[in-house]
Amino acid sequence: MLFNNQCKVLPIYQCFVDTWRSNTLFIMYFWLGFCLTAPSIIVQYTFINSYNLGVVELAEISGLISIAWAVKPFIGSIVDRLSRHLSPRFQVSFSYCCSGLSLSCINLSSLNLWFVVGCLFSSSFFLASADVIQDSLMVASIRDSSTARRGVVQSNVWVARSFGSILGCIVSALVAFHKNRFAIVAMIHLGGVICAFHLQVHKNTNERKKVLSLKEVFFDRSIILFSLLLFFFAYEPGDASIFEYQLLKKYKVQPALLASAQITAFGMILLASFSFRHVFRRWSPIGIVTVPSIATVGIFITRNLFLTGRIHIKANVFFLSNVTVGTFLGHLAFLPLAVMASTLCKPGVEAMMYAYFMALTNFASIISRELSGLMASVIGIRKQLSPATEKMDLFYGICIVLDIIGIVVVFLLYYKIPVNRVEKREIELTEFDNELEKEDLINIAEADANNNSDLVEVDLN
Repeated sequence: MLFNNQCKVLPIYQCFVDTWRSNTLFIMYFWLGFCLTAPSIIVQYTFINSYNLGVVELAEISGLISIAWAVKPFIGSIVDRLSRHLSPRFQVSFSYCCSGLSLSCINLSSLNLWFVVGCLFSSSFFLASADVIQDSLMVASIRDSSTARRGVVQSNVWVARSFGSILGCIVSALVAFHKNRFAIVAMIHLGGVICAFHLQVHKNTNERKKVLSLKEVFFDRSIILFSLLLFFFAYEPGDASIFEYQLLKKYKVQPALLASAQITAFGMILLASFSFRHVFRRWSPIGIVTVPSIATVGIFITRNLFLTGRIHIKANVFFLSNVTVGTFLGHLAFLPLAVMASTLCKPGVEAMMYAYFMALTNFASIISRELSGLMASVIGIRKQLSPATEKMDLFYGICIVLDIIGIVVVFLLYYKIPVNRVEKREIELTEFDNELEKEDLINIAEADANNNSDLVEVDLN
């Protein structure tokens, strides 16, 4: 419910203005998705065609650029402190500005690989900063809401971000070979710079921050167990670098197909978010996490069969179908964990804690890419267009074993985490939505019927 019901009686212009004002944070997530994906296809072709990087080098450099997303807890701690003195609007706007400037600098010396990597890392760092600040505003706004409400808001966040990502993919494909492609992408960041100054800051964010020590924040049984769960959810090595290299070098995939695949992927994220909001959020969270994860192992096996020539399907058909199913299942499995992460965030340190949880998955993903590159190097899979079947089988076999171990550990850890959360009976109306859902009203009614306290227990099961 992104739109105010008053739009039915207001003039079109006023309806647009009211909708903009009441959903500015969602709009910022749109810009975040747009700015994150706009350079994606450009970077792929630049590294492989201009610098002739192989599988191992791609994995190493991708991990290096992504390090910024693994240090989000550090960024979050800075944000929590800066928020006492600087407006979140200014912080978000400044982050988008610096990210755009970093990309524009690539045109100054595009022949130097490490200069390009440095600029991309800087851009990634400032976008990660914007993401942390926006996440802290989102978590603060749903601090006193029911678990159901958290699921709705987080689904809407991913919907907005996915729309921006789809548009970014289209732009990236259109300017992939343009002389000033990085300057064009840098200009896109102006949208985030301008819109950030119109952010509606929730009243919870303006409250005086409670100062907590690191021990109070992180030395908690639930936090430690959930941290381990997130790590094992995302740590498994994958074949992304191998698959990407084979598609571009062996199968000669063009930018249009890569853009189509990324658009399809973000379309599946939209579908998964809608499905979670309307269907799956009432199901057992651990079931939603583990069943899609098991299914993705089967998709992983089909990629091995395709790359080794044991099944014969047109590359574009296989690629798009693989992206479609894999992205839907992967995002659906992640959403219950995102809701749990927002539930475990402590008041006053929302930016640091939510950034910490998300950074753990990013850190695990970096380990996954680096471990994949190391395994490929040791096994002997580098720049061959047709690697030996035995080597590919060994690589995929190790990955599958580690995948299964990760799923089992996640399943066991989930039941060790206390998931009954005590939340305030008063359900805050955020700028995202001006209506209470039926389920929220039922929660309030049940709380009044069962006891006269101001608290109601919400069971994630």
